[in-house]
Amino acid sequence: MTRSVLFVDSYYSAVLHTLGLDVVPDKGFDYRAKLDELLDFGFGTGAAYARNFARLGWETNIVIPNSLSLQTQWARDHGLRDPLGKGWAYGAHLSRLPVARDHLHRVRHLHSVLLEQARQLQPDAIVVQDLNLVPPGFAKALRRHTRLLIGEIASPLPPKPFLTGYDHIVSALPSIVETASSWGIPATGIPLAFDERWATRSPASTRPIDAIFIGSFSRLQPTTAPLLRAVAEQVPGLKIYGSVTPDVLAEHGLTQNYVGPAWGAEMFRLLGEAKMVINRHGSIAGDYAVNMRMFETTGSGAALITENKSNLATLFEPETEVLAYDSPEQAAELAAGLVADPARLDRIAAAGQAKTLRAHTYAHRARTLGELIEASFGGRRP
Repeated sequence: MTRSVLFVDSYYSAVLHTLGLDVVPDKGFDYRAKLDELLDFGFGTGAAYARNFARLGWETNIVIPNSLSLQTQWARDHGLRDPLGKGWAYGAHLSRLPVARDHLHRVRHLHSVLLEQARQLQPDAIVVQDLNLVPPGFAKALRRHTRLLIGEIASPLPPKPFLTGYDHIVSALPSIVETASSWGIPATGIPLAFDERWATRSPASTRPIDAIFIGSFSRLQPTTAPLLRAVAEQVPGLKIYGSVTPDVLAEHGLTQNYVGPAWGAEMFRLLGEAKMVINRHGSIAGDYAVNMRMFETTGSGAALITENKSNLATLFEPETEVLAYDSPEQAAELAAGLVADPARLDRIAAAGQAKTLRAHTYAHRARTLGELIEASFGGRRP
């Protein structure tokens, strides 16, 4: 019997704006074509999961609940009135409002469209990848239309009531798995991964960008700018992409290294042109190596220079598949050393890519999550 799964995956507002999917659509807007365009953009995890679940024989659907354009057109295509457009970008904020949050799905807005999609699809499992968007009352309503409600999160946890409505919590962060389990919620650790469609095969030493950092930072991430300053002093060709506060760049002498934001396919193109990637984790990671950039870097064939975390060796072999640092100065020395030693650069980049393609793709994670869902069907909580 074919199983069915619905992935609910919110996208950054900047990505939706870039693709023009944050406005009320005009006549002639094609829901399926625009959804496919967004899923091919190369952002997030839901699209990669959905694609690989389909390859495993699952009936698969995906919804981007915070896209005003897509959700409005879906409502029109199904004979419903246009949802209210005001406040659409603030769904996660509305979900935190006391009292009101448990009635949001009764209002002709973001939550009600998503609930109607679940009602019509009646999937065996729903995987919610934005727990902040789903307040407790709404989670209870969604659960009526599926056999299994799973929440995936690798960011700061919302209040406990936002988790208790789920049958299972999945996270790349061991600390979240531990917390959810302590609250009596079944939880499993599944690392993030790489979408192998974006693999670049050229030797790292032949690539034009000496070193690259892709990510966001401001004064709220006080360790990032000193790290990049140290690297830039020894590798002047360092390129910085992402959402960055201009005053922080200026303060640390990084203005000339900054290029601009990079999303999706453009980000993967840049990773495929980089000899190496400087990686750092947010504070939520604690002492664990968990972020997606590790897998995107290695999968793209660039050498990864990342923090020396307690579990790094369970994912990659340090010194052979990746390089690990304990300080900004050490990161800079490692980066400069690779630039000066192309043969070693190529060995580490090739070994890291081989490991990721062998063990850390969404094909691997889909099998793991699929097996978890199958095993959970018999143990759904009342």
